[in-house]
Amino acid sequence: MASSPVALLSSLLLINLLFLSSAAFAFSTITKLSSSRCDVPTPTAMVRGEIDNEDPLLTTIPIDRYQNVELPPVFAYPHFYEPHPIAKYACEQVREQIKTLATDEWTQHNFFSQSDDDNGAGKMFGVLVVRADNGSLGYLKAYSGSITGVTHSEQYGFCPTLYNRFETCERTGFSYLAEEAELNKMNLRIEELENDPKRIELKTALDAVKERAMISLAAAKTQQKEQKKKRQVLREQMREELSPEDFVVFEADLAQESAYYQRQVKQVKAASTKELKHAQASLDEFEIELQELKRRRGEKSNSLQSQTLQQYQFLNINGQRKSLLPIFADTPLQRPPPGAGDCAAPKLLQQAFISGFKPIAMAEFWYGDSPLLEVRKHNFYYPACRGKCEPILRHMLQGMNVEDNPLDLVGEEVESNKSLLDIVFEDEFIMAVNKPNEMLSTPGRHQEYSVYTIIKERYPSATGPLLVHRLDMSTSG
Repeated sequence: MASSPVALLSSLLLINLLFLSSAAFAFSTITKLSSSRCDVPTPTAMVRGEIDNEDPLLTTIPIDRYQNVELPPVFAYPHFYEPHPIAKYACEQVREQIKTLATDEWTQHNFFSQSDDDNGAGKMFGVLVVRADNGSLGYLKAYSGSITGVTHSEQYGFCPTLYNRFETCERTGFSYLAEEAELNKMNLRIEELENDPKRIELKTALDAVKERAMISLAAAKTQQKEQKKKRQVLREQMREELSPEDFVVFEADLAQESAYYQRQVKQVKAASTKELKHAQASLDEFEIELQELKRRRGEKSNSLQSQTLQQYQFLNINGQRKSLLPIFADTPLQRPPPGAGDCAAPKLLQQAFISGFKPIAMAEFWYGDSPLLEVRKHNFYYPACRGKCEPILRHMLQGMNVEDNPLDLVGEEVESNKSLLDIVFEDEFIMAVNKPNEMLSTPGRHQEYSVYTIIKERYPSATGPLLVHRLDMSTSG
């Protein structure tokens, strides 16, 4: 949609906020940080700060690619940015490598298959342009999650996972595979017990006893109610026919009859309970072991999950480590979502800090078909995700000179200059406004200011619902 002059001015202001720096990235020398991965030694070649062919995870960028290029003085806000040309150059090199690997090496993974299984769908790849102490530039590369058939991404020059479940941690002795094997033994024993023919026979017998007990008790109670109705009819009839003395004797007989049917119900209950206890006792020989195994399996599974999350140790430029649980402690769910820590951005920064490199620019792109539950386009650039990565990157970027969140700056600009919202038409019922690009129509999770909040502030006493027809954030009109 067309933008008004005010909208265009807003766009220019946003671009300036995104790409103009306010301070230089204060950086002298990054101390080598020990690797957070269990039993994976720190590559000594990276500590020298030399970008050459001997470094397995770093790709040299030719000097002529950046000697006349203005590099970003601050690190871009990772959740909303336009990739720098030097990062795009690195992405192009990685795309070419992926094409070759997908044909020759990564044949088990189909990037162009809209499938939710482990063998299909595209993948998010990322690059991190870094500078060594000698001033040379190179880039690290990584991918989110895993690729089918690949257990060590380092073999192909990609940054490793922060925790590899196929390896035993030398520091703690923790082995995910060993713990998983114990869980699998429990699962196997539980499956054996649940499918044991004797247990199935006893369970069937117990179900039959329950059904017989229900039928017998229902029949006894039905008979009791029917006899009660008959006694009521007979009582009223005899009240007219018998003398008072004889009626007293008759009522006593009716009371005895009522007590008889009550005893019948109790006897049926007692017999059914006895039969049920006997059938249940036979089945309990299996059920007690089964329930205990399930309880232990639950405890083991929770323990394994906590231990696994603890293995993810994220560094920042100051050498501070933090695992997933404390990183997500202040989030609404207070637990990391599935897959947290396995995205490309944390892998890239982690390797840079381990190696003593200065992060310059990052870019992530999608390669392959979109998954079924997300919208992703082949070769399109995407910012780091918020759900999994924002709490992690908040820790990892501490100590670095990172640009402010541009969305916060847009909100401040909107707050300080409400004239950005051009009112085209207004009456007592409706209002037409020309929304500038990069303004939300309604409040978002990470930005409050929007068309909705501005109108609410303009008309605080308005009655009835305020409904805003939505346009995408980056769309003007």
